[in-house]
Amino acid sequence: MDSHLPISGTLAEFDVAAILARMNQQALDGQLKISCPAFNKTIWLGNGGIIFAQSSLLEDSLGSFLLRRQVIEADAFEKSSDYMREHNIRRGRALLELGLLSADQLWDEVSAHLRAIVFSLFALTAGRYDIIARPKNENENIVLNLPVPEAILEGIRQIEDQPFIESRFSESMVLFPNAGRNRFPIKLKPFEAHVLSLAAEAAPLSEIIAKSELLRLDTLKILYCLLRLDLICDSQQPTRQPTPNAASSAPTTFNSFEDALQYYNRKFEYIYRVLSKEIGPVAQTILFEAITAIKESIPAYFRNLEITADGCIEAKSVLKSIWYESFEEHSNEFLKGLEEILYAEIYAVKRHLGKDHEKMILQWIREPGN
Repeated sequence: MDSHLPISGTLAEFDVAAILARMNQQALDGQLKISCPAFNKTIWLGNGGIIFAQSSLLEDSLGSFLLRRQVIEADAFEKSSDYMREHNIRRGRALLELGLLSADQLWDEVSAHLRAIVFSLFALTAGRYDIIARPKNENENIVLNLPVPEAILEGIRQIEDQPFIESRFSESMVLFPNAGRNRFPIKLKPFEAHVLSLAAEAAPLSEIIAKSELLRLDTLKILYCLLRLDLICDSQQPTRQPTPNAASSAPTTFNSFEDALQYYNRKFEYIYRVLSKEIGPVAQTILFEAITAIKESIPAYFRNLEITADGCIEAKSVLKSIWYESFEEHSNEFLKGLEEILYAEIYAVKRHLGKDHEKMILQWIREPGN
């Protein structure tokens, strides 16, 4: 998906693994910016993977990274720094031109460097996140092709902060298998599969820890990873029946909230065109008032919706409140809410223009492709 939502929040609400998992689940491309008092770091996502990462910290620079890994010595660092300033080029290019690094080394080390920046974010508990569009003129040649599920798995594996891991759980938590809903194909190590097997049936957290062959911290890290990868969950998932009031004409292949809203927005736009043709600009106000009248009977995330100049529901006014929810779990109520809005608008047309216009709209809606 090329579109993005201007989504913001705090890491106290959603940690980095949760944000990445939800972005991947909803095919949400863009830049994930993490802002803290001491630094800003950015992850670029596209096509289900992490492409690039940046950090404002000097210690996260490529030169500092290579020094820590002893890929280059201090004198090579200084020499390449002078060369960079003199020729106005980046560290990697300077090291290549000076013969201090081979092309193979450069690609391997830059990839490792980008991964290190990404993985450094997973244990953060304070800071702000913003999801924005990726730059249109991307000029990075050495990029990652790291699938988000693999990044989540490896990032959590590297967490050594026990208080952070402990804070993801409560002792009264019960864990449930969730394999049927897993969208993230990943390869677990044998000891990780062992912990997963302990949650094959509903089990209290304390029981899983007691049965695990691993230490408590290692067991919790794996459980945290399994939760973020949607392999297990912390609530019983009911079997949902189709909503009886769902429109028979609605497709059954929606993959996201965005897809569903786009489908209904085509109908809202048509209704607006019909109404505005007859009564002019006041059409937008009429439709908004029709929706306001039913706000108590539709999900809360519709209650701050805005209507665009062409009669559509402004996507970000709704999706910003629900983007982190599971589409599978909430699709029925989301679609029901859109249906309620649709028929509230049709009723508004009937009140203001009469039954003939209502009939015309209903016929158009029922035509294949609409």
